[in-house]
Amino acid sequence: MFPAGPRRDVPRTSVLPRLLVVAALALPALGLQTGVAAAAPDPAFGLSAFEGTVLRPPAPDDGPDGPHYADLAGEHPDTAIVDFSIASKDGGPDSEPSAVADEIRVDIPAGLVPNPAGFPTCTNAQLDAQVAYGSGEPLAEADACPVGSQVGFINLTVRGDVPLFADIFPGTPARQTMRVQLPVYNMTRGAGQVGRFAFLPGQAPASPALEGDKSRVDIVGGVRPSDNGLYFTIKSPESLPLLRSKLTFWGTPGLATHDEDRGKTLTEAPNIDVVLGPSNDGKDMSGLDRTATFLTNPTLCAGKLRTTVRVRAFDGQTTDGAFDTPYGALGCDSVPFSPSVAFSSSEPVRADSPTGLDVSLKVPQSSGTSERGSAQIKDATVTLPEGFSISPSAASTIGVCSDEQLGQGTDSAVSCPAASKVGTASISSPIVDSPLTGSVFLGAPLPGDRYRLFLVAEGHGVTIKLKGTVRPDPATGRVSATFADNPQLPFSELRLSFSGGPKAILASPPACGDLAGSAALTPFSRPTASTVSGSVPVSGCTGAAFAPDATAAVASGRSGTYSPAAFAFSRPDGQPTLSGLKIALPVGMTAKVKGIAHCTDAQVAAAACPESSRIGSVSTLAGPGSAPFPLTGAVYLTDGHNGGDFGSVAIIRALAGPYDLGNVVVRQALRIDPKTAQVTIDSDPLPQIVEGIPLRLRNLTLDVNRKNLLRNPTSCGTAGVTSTLTGAGGATSVKAPGLTFSGCKDLPFRPKITVGLSNRTQVKKGRNPRLTAKITQFESEAGIRSAQVALPKTLALAASNAQALCAKAAAAKNACPKASIVGSASATTTILDRPLNGPVYFVKGERTTAAGKVVATLPTLHVQLRGQASIDLDATTAVNHGRLVTTFASIPDQPLRSFTLNVDGGKHGIIALTRDLCTKGPKPRASARFAAHSGKKAPTRAPVVSTVCRTAKKK
Repeated sequence: MFPAGPRRDVPRTSVLPRLLVVAALALPALGLQTGVAAAAPDPAFGLSAFEGTVLRPPAPDDGPDGPHYADLAGEHPDTAIVDFSIASKDGGPDSEPSAVADEIRVDIPAGLVPNPAGFPTCTNAQLDAQVAYGSGEPLAEADACPVGSQVGFINLTVRGDVPLFADIFPGTPARQTMRVQLPVYNMTRGAGQVGRFAFLPGQAPASPALEGDKSRVDIVGGVRPSDNGLYFTIKSPESLPLLRSKLTFWGTPGLATHDEDRGKTLTEAPNIDVVLGPSNDGKDMSGLDRTATFLTNPTLCAGKLRTTVRVRAFDGQTTDGAFDTPYGALGCDSVPFSPSVAFSSSEPVRADSPTGLDVSLKVPQSSGTSERGSAQIKDATVTLPEGFSISPSAASTIGVCSDEQLGQGTDSAVSCPAASKVGTASISSPIVDSPLTGSVFLGAPLPGDRYRLFLVAEGHGVTIKLKGTVRPDPATGRVSATFADNPQLPFSELRLSFSGGPKAILASPPACGDLAGSAALTPFSRPTASTVSGSVPVSGCTGAAFAPDATAAVASGRSGTYSPAAFAFSRPDGQPTLSGLKIALPVGMTAKVKGIAHCTDAQVAAAACPESSRIGSVSTLAGPGSAPFPLTGAVYLTDGHNGGDFGSVAIIRALAGPYDLGNVVVRQALRIDPKTAQVTIDSDPLPQIVEGIPLRLRNLTLDVNRKNLLRNPTSCGTAGVTSTLTGAGGATSVKAPGLTFSGCKDLPFRPKITVGLSNRTQVKKGRNPRLTAKITQFESEAGIRSAQVALPKTLALAASNAQALCAKAAAAKNACPKASIVGSASATTTILDRPLNGPVYFVKGERTTAAGKVVATLPTLHVQLRGQASIDLDATTAVNHGRLVTTFASIPDQPLRSFTLNVDGGKHGIIALTRDLCTKGPKPRASARFAAHSGKKAPTRAPVVSTVCRTAKKK
């Protein structure tokens, strides 16, 4: 930088004789200015030159000219140079700068990082004391900056006033261009400072003769929020206008090749000898670390490396400069990269519980010149150990942080709400003295990126803000988190500690053992990831069998009345989760679906069932631990599902805190037993995972609460709600919580019956009339359990007239031939919209004797009622005291309005008259006996068998 010329060392004597020597040597060359040139407009403020790069020592085969770029990725360069010149007013050597520089900011390439924490530091007091060097005064070793704290030097060219020249030599200009070299020291760092370096203008030889501010100048390092690259700022004194600054940082400060400039100071002016200040001769350098590296190149090979400078003048003008290396970093394929991952927890991880978890990523950092710096991590995907998942239990209190509140890429303060914090973060880096610390927040969901993590770590003026994406496995819920496009900052350890407790964001697996996780880490130096693994022990597996609890309750247990009912099922942590459910209501408990709208399949698919189809509500508790997350929804009536007579659907809007997981839709088949009319609710499999979150269902409650929907049996006593529960893995458990019904004796029981014959041509002796029997009762009555009807002796069984008999086995399968139909039946109830109708089959009668022999008996009747439900009734026939008796021994407990049985007459009629009913004689009467499910028996009814006879024509 400086012109070659004679050099002489100046002993530590008083400054005045030295200045006289300087003045005497300078005077002949300086000359006297006798005239003043015409004033010209000041040129615009700008830079005449700028260079910012890293260099290596020249190699033997290098040419003599030009820089020797340190171009290997991860290399520890010999020096880093930032050299700029401010344009002068007229371009002459004694010209003033176009403007006086105030603040200088230099931005270095991302990934080029210093290591100030690895070197001794100098205090302000120690550096300020070294002004004695400038005056030639001795300085005690304890007062000086440590030898190892020097990390480079700076060469400055400034304009300044030296009044001594004008005093001694009249006519000599006092305004001079001065050139100095000063050591640059690694300084103690203050709050908010990534690094601080400094030089002392007052340390320059002969500096007392130069007027102006010669106090300490700080070079303060910071981190850009945009890409987390580094920059440093310098505040220049106004009284010493700057023409040129060349700052040299040493890549390995302890190298012997730097000893020549270690502690070196000098001052020169045009055409005078160089004045050297005191050197480090005689200083103890035995403790100097000769291998510790201060600078490391980027490990990304992606084109030219750019360094920029911005200079602001005291008058407000600014000027910018940029320098690009001819090419970028090279040799990325051989940059070392040996990361590791570890999983741990401050508390033992218990199975199937909310849990805390620590995730530690480590990257060994080189500390010597013999090896290149480790590659920095560009992309990191961490997959938690098998079975670790997002816990639904966290949803009730969790919040999220918006992108604006994070403020990534800006200097704005992080304002994430406390409720969004799910853990802490710590980053250990060679660029700072102690770890950066901060928090892990849940980020607000975005379309296509529902689960997000924000990492914030701060300290020493550095704020790292990272955004991550969490991808739970859609089939298992296992969590993977990816932080992509991370800044090119080295770290030795990054630790994320997820908080524990009942509301922890993570849930441990139900399995125990050393469970392994992994990390796929992609460095900046190459596109392929290194996969590393670690494990964490999980304990506390109880081995408990699947044994959930079940309860049932009705608002009112009064028999024959309408009452809401609730059915609840639960299981503790450690047992398999609920995955299937089948509920058989007590026999006689039925549902009044008459008048209720049905949610159509299209409406179910759209999760848009009308309120008019709602029959109840459903609630569940999801997640492990003592504070599972509640979810609620509605239950709607549908058409038949999965072979059921009717169906229902439970629709739960899965709003889990800030996450809208959509609708969870589970359908049920409502089956009605054709023999007993018992209602069974048979659910489709319960969801185990929704949008990647395992629900870990703990509790499920079905509340059938529509008014006048569920009707209690008309019997009394305790009846079980038989519930078959299925756990994940296929284990089953049958529970039968009881419901108690009372007051059945208070129910009236007065069924009525009518019997009639029709078809006028068939009411004569030997003919086969059509017979109709009709039973009616009110809804408020007890249900009919059995009915027995004895026909008068005038009606006999004519079984031989039937076209065919149905085999008993075929009747059991509802597979009777059409030829065996002998009549029809219909039933109306208060609970269905439409009557049930169906054929009556004539079935071959059989009984098995005590000896095991099958003998024939009178044929029986099999009634198939079909419609909104299917009911099968079987009746036996017998002859008692000459009367044909038909008995329905087992009738379902239902609110019957009417039941009509028609037996066909005519050619194939099975009822024959033993006398002509249209002649004079006593009216035939039937006999009917009824028993109720309440235990009551109705008085025997003796209805007159009505007939249709021809009436005589009037004359």
